[in-house]
Amino acid sequence: MRRQTRHTVTRSELNLTSLVDVALALVIGFIVSIPLFFETGIFVSAPGVARADAAEEGSDVKANIYVDNDGRVFLNEAIVSYDNLTELLPRLLERSLERKVVVSSGDMVKYDVVIRVLDIAKQSGAADLALLRRRPAQ
Repeated sequence: MRRQTRHTVTRSELNLTSLVDVALALVIGFIVSIPLFFETGIFVSAPGVARADAAEEGSDVKANIYVDNDGRVFLNEAIVSYDNLTELLPRLLERSLERKVVVSSGDMVKYDVVIRVLDIAKQSGAADLALLRRRPAQ
């Protein structure tokens, strides 16, 4: 007697449920983590706001920092080094009501120099930072 073997062909389908779960988890993870990428701890005011407030305050002590193309740093029109900036800026901000620092730079200044100045200003106690594209008129 001959034994007959029966072969059944099962049709396998791709299970997309786990793939959709993983994709959804990734999307939720990215949405939750996006604010962490954009929040740097340095909050910068718009230049228009800085100019409007400067006209209103009148007697408040101002801290204007300008970095020229040669790398020299000016604090309220006086040339200072980075070490002097870390000493003078906290004393200047103590006398200021709003503790606002306006930072501007020349056209050819590298970003790391401006970021260094912003870091020094924030560590010195600046509450508001304003970036200007041009040197403010005195």
